[in-house]
Amino acid sequence: MKYYGKSSLSSVLKTVMDILLIIGPLVFIAVLVLSIKNGEGDFLNFKNVLTFLLYITGGSSLLSILYNLRNIITSLVDSTPFITRNVNRLNRIAVSCFLITACYVLDFLVNQEFKDFKFIFIDSSGIHTDIEFLIFFFTGCFILILSKVFKQAIEAKEENDFTI
Repeated sequence: MKYYGKSSLSSVLKTVMDILLIIGPLVFIAVLVLSIKNGEGDFLNFKNVLTFLLYITGGSSLLSILYNLRNIITSLVDSTPFITRNVNRLNRIAVSCFLITACYVLDFLVNQEFKDFKFIFIDSSGIHTDIEFLIFFFTGCFILILSKVFKQAIEAKEENDFTI
C-alpha cells in the first residue's frame, strides 16, 4: 500500500478532507443558528456573548486545522512533504490547538463547571471526561515539535541538494 503520491492513502484522505471542508462550515453555521434560535432569555448577557465568541473562535480554529491538514496531505499526494509551507501549516495547526484549549478552559471557568468537574466518569451512555482541553493542549505541543522536526528535515534536504 502506498502512503503518499497518486492513488495512495494520502489521496483518499485528501478526498475525505475535501468533503469535510464542504460539510464542516455548513454544520458550523447550522449549530450556530440553532443555538441562537433555541436560546433562552436575554441573548446579550455576558455568558451568552462569551459563549458565542468561544464558539466562533473554537469552530474557526477547527476549520483552520482541517484546512491546513488538507494542504499538508495535498503536499504528500504531490510527493513534496518537506517544504517550508508545511512547517508554517504545522505551526498554524499548533496555534489553533492552543486556541481551542484556551476556549475550553475559559468556558470551563466562566460557566463554573469546575464545581461538577470529574476526571473520568461512567454512566448509562458511556465513558465521559472533563479534560478534553488536555487533548488539544498536548496535540498542539506535539505538532509544534513535529514542525521543528520538519524544519530540520528541510534544512538537511537543502544542504544535501547544495552538496551535489
